[in-house]
Amino acid sequence: MVVLIFFILILLFLIGIPIVFVLGLVSLSYILITGNFNMLIIFPHRMFKGLDMFVLLAIPLFTLAGTLMNCGGITERLIALVKSLVGHIAGGLALVNIGASMLFSGISGSAVADTSALGSVLIPSMIEDKYEPSFSAAITSVSSTVGPIIPPSIPFIIYAAMGTVSVASLFLAGVVPGLLLGFSLMIASYFYARSKRIPKRGKFVLNDFLRNLYRSIPALLFPFIILYGILGGVFTPTEAAAVAVIYAVLVGFFVHRQLTIKKLIEEIMDAGILLGALAPLIGTAAIFSWILGAENASMVVTKSLFAISHNKYVLLLLINISLLLVGTVLEPASAIILFTPIFLPVAVQLGIDPVHFGVILVLNLIIGLSTPPVGVCLFIACRIANVSLEQISKAAFPFLIVAVVVLLIITYFPSLVMYLPNLFSQ
Repeated sequence: MVVLIFFILILLFLIGIPIVFVLGLVSLSYILITGNFNMLIIFPHRMFKGLDMFVLLAIPLFTLAGTLMNCGGITERLIALVKSLVGHIAGGLALVNIGASMLFSGISGSAVADTSALGSVLIPSMIEDKYEPSFSAAITSVSSTVGPIIPPSIPFIIYAAMGTVSVASLFLAGVVPGLLLGFSLMIASYFYARSKRIPKRGKFVLNDFLRNLYRSIPALLFPFIILYGILGGVFTPTEAAAVAVIYAVLVGFFVHRQLTIKKLIEEIMDAGILLGALAPLIGTAAIFSWILGAENASMVVTKSLFAISHNKYVLLLLINISLLLVGTVLEPASAIILFTPIFLPVAVQLGIDPVHFGVILVLNLIIGLSTPPVGVCLFIACRIANVSLEQISKAAFPFLIVAVVVLLIITYFPSLVMYLPNLFSQ
């Protein structure tokens, strides 16, 4: 039965049906195949139970907070700050691009928002500074993978809801991998600039750096307020998201003075649309997860993997390969909702901490946003740089290799991921 369920799932997906309808149709197909029409009574209950999670409110609130901070003028300030720090190094604008992604990620928590906001500013500047358009677009796209890893992270919140895992622990677990990924991409960009003999621009000026640092303080305080509040027990992750919105409004109106009432209303409506789109997906995924549980799908997957090998590291490699392939064709939120109930029990049976596995899962799927054929961040960067998908894919390949190497490091060295969560749990 499990094989049949997945066959129908893949078939409907290949036809091009949206994932929310795929999950619903698969669930209805299960009823028709089993002939147990009494389950129609259970389905609404399972949908409501799947949505009845307080932490899910944090998703539109963190999204709203990030967009409000961006509307309030933080993008230009963060770019200026990083540029004054590393802009004078060979390949300076590429380093600025990655460094700005690392800072911006602590505000938006979204790879797509990262690519859109920073790419519209930095890609034209890089092209003007003699960087190849395909490289400029590629590094913008791949560096956005840092966004959902450094807290606050929207994919981590979805995983926490699906896997009943601590949001605070996930946020802490993402810090070291996020920094490792960002600095690794910086090193690769530096050697690219050296090989292309891209000249240095300007020099480090302490006064400029201090001035930009002062102007960026409200933005830099944003992630620290969230993390300190959650870890200090001041508020829950959902309450932290609400505090983040209030902070973003205050900064936008009274500090930067670039946020308007009209823009505030527009962003609130967009956050409502996001929640409206996400709720049916979570509801149908709850039914699908219940069916997988009833059919003991995780045990079937576990047996299939153990039939290949009993070596933990080999199985982790197979899971990584599977998730990387999924990430190339499926949007991360949908993939997290769909595959957490399948792979998390397998990971636990292998002795992997659910927090550690959450970082592995999310990073795998986020890399897919910059991987052909349907990487959303690739398409956004393509439009901004006016290059073809083939050109940007070729330019992105070396940096995707770097991202995959970092993925393998955090997979096989769990202490890197779990250091901060274990430290704060003591």
